[in-house]
Amino acid sequence: MPQARVRDLTFEYRTTGDSTAPALVLVMGTAAPLTMWDDAFCERLAGLGLHVVRFDYRDSGRSTHLARPMPPSIPAMMGAFAGGQLKPPYRLEDLADDLIGLLDVLGIGAAHLLGLSQGGGVAQLAAARAPDRVRALTLVATSTAGPDVPPPSPDTMAVLLTDLPTDRPSFIAWNELMYTKTGGTNPPPDVAWIRARAERTWDHGWSAAGFLRHLLAVISATDRTPLLRQLALPVSIVHGASDPIFPIAAAHQVAQAIPGARLRVVPGMGHDLPPVFWDAVVDAVREVSKVNAPSSSPSSPAAVPGRVAR
Repeated sequence: MPQARVRDLTFEYRTTGDSTAPALVLVMGTAAPLTMWDDAFCERLAGLGLHVVRFDYRDSGRSTHLARPMPPSIPAMMGAFAGGQLKPPYRLEDLADDLIGLLDVLGIGAAHLLGLSQGGGVAQLAAARAPDRVRALTLVATSTAGPDVPPPSPDTMAVLLTDLPTDRPSFIAWNELMYTKTGGTNPPPDVAWIRARAERTWDHGWSAAGFLRHLLAVISATDRTPLLRQLALPVSIVHGASDPIFPIAAAHQVAQAIPGARLRVVPGMGHDLPPVFWDAVVDAVREVSKVNAPSSSPSSPAAVPGRVAR
């Protein structure tokens, strides 16, 4: 696959659709490489008349990995950070700057960003730091990183603190545990789909140390609310009613912070994007991209500025 050099980092990326069409860049969750986006989902988005770009973050997939060592587990990393013995090697702002640098190298003047979870935070920061480079935002399962964001439940935290995988079988099992516990309630998570995604992601490239460095950037993030209030672009927010990592109050906070943002709440959806929920996101992208394409999901909930769609 092609690679792009941004400053002293190399980023692997993949594109789908007409390269002359308006660009839509997909920004995934914590340390998640481009293989976490399904090919079929990218093709759906390209079918809207968009040039879809996905990429490996730094410290993920086949992009540049840092050499800085990390504690052996999530609890150890969090303890070292809380005690002042560990500082983030980079922050979400740096990942946002990586994204803008990638646009430079690819010759993309401005793009629509679709960010999921951590990727939603990175997309928010990219829009705030380089407003002339971002046409629109679609934010899925994300938050403001503010002090009032509701925490996950104790049961969910127990799952999130599970030991990190060390090989292919344990990575697949870890993904199955994570996404069956956090991925949705109705319909229940598709285990075969989760495992297939994990298999291709491990084969593409995944690093426990990279995951921890990304997670450190997430837990050290500062409240983005003041920046979000200054955004002046189309924003669509999609959030699962059953998201156990960012409860629905987090979505309301994002929607209230961004002027004119549209929020749609998807029943049964959790903190993941399996095929059964693609329609809601594709419709949201279409809505803010103003692409003239027939809706493939007439039953998807309509959105109203500043209100919850039911």
